[in-house]
Amino acid sequence: MTAHAGENVVVTKGEFAKYINVTPGRVSQYIAEGKIYGDALVGTGRGARINRPIAQEQLRLVLHIGQMIGNGLETNLTGSGQPAEPTFDQVSPQGDESKPELPDPRVPSIEDKLKQERLFQEQIRSRKAAEDEEARKGRFTPTEEVRASNTRIAVQMIQTFEGSLPTMAAKIASKFELPVRDVLHELRAEFTEMRSRAADASRAKAESLPATVETEIGETMMEAAE
Repeated sequence: MTAHAGENVVVTKGEFAKYINVTPGRVSQYIAEGKIYGDALVGTGRGARINRPIAQEQLRLVLHIGQMIGNGLETNLTGSGQPAEPTFDQVSPQGDESKPELPDPRVPSIEDKLKQERLFQEQIRSRKAAEDEEARKGRFTPTEEVRASNTRIAVQMIQTFEGSLPTMAAKIASKFELPVRDVLHELRAEFTEMRSRAADASRAKAESLPATVETEIGETMMEAAE
């Protein structure tokens, strides 16, 4: 990357930050993360200066699309003091009459990649909003939480029935003049057998059902969520 004649290529961190349209703190972060390094740094410590063309080339090679979105679309890593023109890969130096090189149409430009990334993020947000709406309506539920809740309810019901057996045994024994102990023994034995049969039937039914039920969120739901 060639600087124009008379242009100062070694600048302060603040000047470099202004040149590429980011904050000085972001430049310091680039240096700390090793994204600006080596020949791009002139001097050491807080007073270190930056060789602008080398630093711009280093950042252009290492910055991820997601980071450029986070920094802002105006982040300038093209070597000029103005935001990059999306039409050409390079701009000819002053005085050069040659035509600028056209980008390969088969290779997505940075602008195309940024648009794709933003579209992908919008799709994720839209789908998440639609899923949240379906969850609010009760169609989407956490499977494990529902299973645990149903298990607690079943256990509480069984404990309630079993706890009432002594009372029922006492009333039956009083009415038919039978020993309470014998009646309670028979009630508990019958209850245990009934509970076992019911558990087997419920288990067989549960095994025939899927753990989850697939559902499709239609376009109308997606548009309503947006």
